[in-house]
Parts: sequence; C-alpha cells; structure tokens
Amino acid sequence: MRSLKIVCLSLAICSFAWAASQNPILAAMQSELDRSMQNLRMEEQERPYFLSYLVTDQTYVTVEASLGAITQSDESRNHRLSVDLRVGSYELDNSGVKKQRWSYDPDEWKYSNMQVPIDDDTIGLKHQLWLATDYAYKKAVEDFSKKAREIALNPEDEERPPDFSQEDPEVYIGDEAKIAADRKEWEPRIMRCSALFAEYEDILISRVRFDAQAKTAYFVSSEGSKIQDGDLLYSLEIESSTRAEDGMPLRDFRRFYSYDGTFDEAQIEAEITRMAERLVTLKDTEACEQYAGPVLIEAQASGAFVSAVLAPLLNADKKLWEKGGGLQDKVGQRVILPSISVYDDPTIDTYKGLTLVGHYRFDDQGVAAQKVNLIERGVLNGFLLSRSPVKGFDKSNGHSRDGGVEIGNLILESSAPQSFARLKSRLIAECKKQGRPYGLLVTSVRLPESRSGRRIIYSFSGESEGEGRRVLGQFQPVAVYKVYTDGSEELLRGVQVLSSSPLATLGKIIAVGNDPGAWSTSFGTGSVVAPSILLSELEVRKTKEGMRTLPILPPPGE
Repeated sequence: MRSLKIVCLSLAICSFAWAASQNPILAAMQSELDRSMQNLRMEEQERPYFLSYLVTDQTYVTVEASLGAITQSDESRNHRLSVDLRVGSYELDNSGVKKQRWSYDPDEWKYSNMQVPIDDDTIGLKHQLWLATDYAYKKAVEDFSKKAREIALNPEDEERPPDFSQEDPEVYIGDEAKIAADRKEWEPRIMRCSALFAEYEDILISRVRFDAQAKTAYFVSSEGSKIQDGDLLYSLEIESSTRAEDGMPLRDFRRFYSYDGTFDEAQIEAEITRMAERLVTLKDTEACEQYAGPVLIEAQASGAFVSAVLAPLLNADKKLWEKGGGLQDKVGQRVILPSISVYDDPTIDTYKGLTLVGHYRFDDQGVAAQKVNLIERGVLNGFLLSRSPVKGFDKSNGHSRDGGVEIGNLILESSAPQSFARLKSRLIAECKKQGRPYGLLVTSVRLPESRSGRRIIYSFSGESEGEGRRVLGQFQPVAVYKVYTDGSEELLRGVQVLSSSPLATLGKIIAVGNDPGAWSTSFGTGSVVAPSILLSELEVRKTKEGMRTLPILPPPGE
C-alpha cells in the first residue's frame, strides 16, 4: 500500500524544534506587561487588575489541484496578538457590556486581532503591544463605567456570578512548531489525486487540497502564567459538485487529518472514487419529499448530527442563556436517553484508533485543558467553561477558544450499544409502529463549508429558507436512503433537515450503536465521536438552495 508522507519523504519536509528554549517573544511580552501593570493609569481611573497577551504564530503550507493541474501552491506566515485587559475586580469588571446593534468601531476591529512582526524583532512587537494595550485600557475604562451605570439603573434580582474566575497560573515552555515543507514533493501527489475526478464528466467542479499548519502560542498574564506551546496538524481535503437535470446542486466535501503528516493514498483515492460515483448516481435519483418520521444516522455522519444539535447546548453561553436558550436550568435532570454519557477530553488525540483534532494543552486564557464529564447516564452534570463564570459554575475547565467556549474532543458513549444490523431492524420496526411505509437512513454528510482558494463559504445553522422554517445548516446529508418496511432501499437526493427544539430532538433518540466514528468540526478545531444514532422522528424536506440549469455546452475535453 502506497502512503503519502510528509515526515518520511525528506528531511527538509517537516520538523519540530525539539529543544524547549524560550523564545525572545515571551520576554518582550512579559516586559511590556509588567510596565503596563505598574504604570498604566488615567487620572481618577482605576489601574487594570488583570492583563494578558496571547501571540499566535501560524505558518501554512498549501498545495491545491483540480483535474490534474496545480491551482495553488504557496506558503504563508502570520503573528496575531490578542489582549485581554480588565479594570474593576474579579467580581465586577468591564466585560460583557452590551453593544448597540449596528455600532462599528474600526479601532476595535484593528486591535482585537492585531498582526504583529513575524520575526524576533522585539522592538516592533513591544510597539504593537503598547498601542494595543493603550486602546484596550481606554476601552475597558469606558465599558466599566457604562456597565456600573447600567447595573445601578437596573439592579438584578438574583445574585450575579463573578465576571472573571480566579485560576492558578500555568508555566509551560514547550517546543515551538516549525514547519519546512517542500511543496514540490506534494505537488505531483495532489495532481495525481485530483486527476481522478477527470474520469467523471458529470462532475462540474472538483479539487484536492493539502494543508500543513504549524501553530505556536505564546501567552503571559499578570497572574504569573507563562506559556509557549506548539502543535502541528496536516489535512487533506476533497471537494466535488455537480447538478441534477432539474438544476439541484449536489455537493460533497471531506477532510482527512494527520498529526504526523502521513496519509493512506489508497484510502484517499478510494474516497475520491466513492465521492464522484455517489454524486453521479445522485443526479438520476428521486428528489426528497416532505417527511417526518424515523431516521437512522450512520457513524460518522452521527458525529455531525451531535455537533449540530447537542454540542452547542453544552457550552456555557451567557448571551444564549439570557435569551432563554440552552440547558442552564436542566442540571441534574435527564436530557437524553439514560444509557448515554457524554464527555469532552482535549487531552487526547486518538480514540479507539480514530484521529481526533481537538487536542490542546492550554486554552486561549492560559487554563490547562481538562476532561469534563458533561452527561452521565442521560443526566446533565455541567458545561464547558471559560473564565467567565455562570450560575453554579465558578471555575474554568479550560475550554476558552477562538473568542468563545468550544468543544475539544466531544465523545458520546452508551452503556447499551447495539449492532448496526439491530438498529436497522429497529428502524423498520419503528416505521411499522408509526404506520409509515419507509424510514430514512443517512449514510454520509458533508462539512458545512467549502473553499475556493482562500475564500470560505459557510452554511449557518438555523438558516431560514422561506415558509417560516429553519434549516439545520450544520447537518447536511449527502447520501440518504429510503428504507422500506420490506427491507428494500432507494437512494434520495436533496435532503434538507429542518431545525426544531434541540432538547426535543435529543429526546427522540431511541437507540445508539456500537460503531463509533469521528467527525471533525469546521476547520479542524474539534472532533465529535459518536456511534450510529436512531431517532423516532426527524423532519426533512427537499432542498431549496441554488437551483440553476446545467451548462449549455459539454465539457471541453482534451
């Protein structure tokens, strides 16, 4: 079996800086932080009580091809700065101030994710730190004044949790991630893989893309944290699309991940063939009709379902809770099938041989990653937390990422797993029980994103498409079968899942399998492990998106 390899192809392709020496960036960050904490103060205003700097060094190597021809081959690097400055106290500070709906502050955009020098020019870095800290302090003083005034005018009935949790400082000087990829080693491989799509003239758009990402985070805080931590991650994407005769768009998108840069070429080629043949077959199949009834979701598609429905509910989100959403009032209550338990563990990078991409050692607030038991035997125990406490939970569990609270590796397990054959029999039995001629079997879904070079296209969960109904945009089936009560099957196209109350949807799970699969969330920030899932009811309809006629002329050929 052939293998695509980064690490083993050439000594020049990839390496870690194994000697864990401290980068001068950290010393510069610490120096400017100390200066600001000692001297930064406006007349008659408070000093900051907390300050942290996070500089992220990211290097990318990309090779992309379509139909056997290179469309992109480049390298890029950036350093981005994030400043968290707080005035007031842990109990009450400037965070969480409500913004006017259409307000726009160009300086806030400029300083919130500021680009800083990519080399070890500490003078240039300190200059950017100085400017960003000055802006953050003035903005914090202004916001704290607004917040104190708002609380005085509208006192809260219940005791409010603190604004910021007190955590033990972390000191960790790990290896920096260094990447040196020879794109010429990868170009012929990606060209060869992408050329496989040329055998299918019905495929209108296709591409294969390789990415290598080296990321090193440098973090310091006024509490004494000092962190230098690097990681490497590699991905290989496959994307293709076509249209049915009625103009319905048919798309598929898969991404494979590796920590060591090795991919199974035979597996990639087989997936390209399956993807192309599946889309070609879908062109001539029956379009989905309105349906509400039993649905069986096969692993790994089940991970996408859990990511769309359950995962958002497990994040401690003050803004969502203020609007009456979420599960904040369900702690200690059953929220899912009693045999199901769910936990999140960012400290692992594999699960029963499956690669997980949600591994990290420290979150964006410098808190160590922790395993969190969220649901035990169907009962909700807690949430994923940042340093922004919520009622009943006053400490972080290391899940502050990308400006919010995010999963690492979310894992759903069952104490009563069933074989896939048994789940399929139960699907048919449930159809007979409900008096329905067939149920639905979802065997594959696609990521709710696609790329064209650097351009990213999102499909948002909760997207509205007329008729007053919302679409579960983060769960996009590709291959769906009608499973009739006599056991026969019929492929469908254009299946769009309608959104309903997440808690009600979870209550319709009646059984799960013994076949865990791993689903990676958008852009590889987390993984969801889940077995096949059987629901008593899910509502779907024919997609209404992007109907266009086919090209007038045939493909140009040679």
